Amino acid sequence: MASPSTPDKSLYGKLSVLQTIGLVLNLLPLPAVVLWKVLTTSHSPHNKGRSLKRIAGDAALRHIASLPVPELQAAFGTDLKTYAAWAKANKLPSTVDELGEDSDARLLWLGPKRTEKVVLFLHGGAFLLPASKPAISFWRYVQLELEKKNLEVGFALLEYTLAPYATFPTQLDQARLALDFLFKAGVQPSNLQLVGDSAGGHLILQLLSHTLHPLPSIPAITLPSPIAGAYLISPWTSLSATSNSHKENDGKDFLTLPTIKAWGAEILKGFPPEHAAFAEAVRAPTDWFVGSENVFQRVLISAGGAEVLRDDIVEFAEAFKKQHKETEFVLQENGLHEDMFLDFMFNEKKVGTLTPLTVAWLAAGFSAK
Repeated sequence: MASPSTPDKSLYGKLSVLQTIGLVLNLLPLPAVVLWKVLTTSHSPHNKGRSLKRIAGDAALRHIASLPVPELQAAFGTDLKTYAAWAKANKLPSTVDELGEDSDARLLWLGPKRTEKVVLFLHGGAFLLPASKPAISFWRYVQLELEKKNLEVGFALLEYTLAPYATFPTQLDQARLALDFLFKAGVQPSNLQLVGDSAGGHLILQLLSHTLHPLPSIPAITLPSPIAGAYLISPWTSLSATSNSHKENDGKDFLTLPTIKAWGAEILKGFPPEHAAFAEAVRAPTDWFVGSENVFQRVLISAGGAEVLRDDIVEFAEAFKKQHKETEFVLQENGLHEDMFLDFMFNEKKVGTLTPLTVAWLAAGFSAK
């Protein structure tokens, strides 16, 4: 589904000499940037309750996220390499299912592969970056917490092709393949829940849109019954970066306005005008998501009060709740973009409010039979 202008995927993560030098030079100011942020923002209201380690970590991540995409892709690698390293470090099996159909998409299982009850994780990263180890660690933590509730759940991470090496609807079709694989493996929709952060939340909304309004270019999704639930964490509902919170929270969130604006423009150009509702759910027609309860039994949406995407998420959530009555929206006070992952990135002893909420919400979805 790549256009003739799509770059060769074999170039992913490969930097020229000048780009490599640029990466080194871009990282040199990092210690000074972090120190300055700690000194000037540690007592800011949005950092209330955060440790100095977490504040320093947020500052470091903000600087790193502003680097050019090729440098980030070279530094972070691929989903498969990140997953393999994470599994080895945690002494867990590395279980990979190829999704086939000439696709380079895979399901990467966190911990034991289980297909009685499954959580499918669609990762964020603006469709440009792979899943992070902290995000994977977060879902492993959730998996273990569910086990304490006598719920043995398989957690599968979808590896999809990143931009600019693939454009819409490639990732949507790969997510469709993941659903098809799980259903063929015997997973019942009532025993499946989807979770997605940022671009992963965007991808869940693409799946929902495609189920309700099938694209002619890829196979339709037919469900014998609704999927148990979908949790959208800081979902990327607008790629345009024009809401007030983009300016208000620039400098608080680890995503900056210039960064998210550049990323959004890169992804948005891959969407034809006729598929604008797939690109920006917050701007979809008012009746676009009518029938959503036939796709997902329950929906949870969360956002951080200090994240740049906040206003778009709030607007989308309020509109979506009118079309899906079993929808809950949670705004985390002073939370940053996908804030719960950051606690795991910096090994915080105390997790934020969204972590126990996630466990409880997923547990309820599997228990309500």
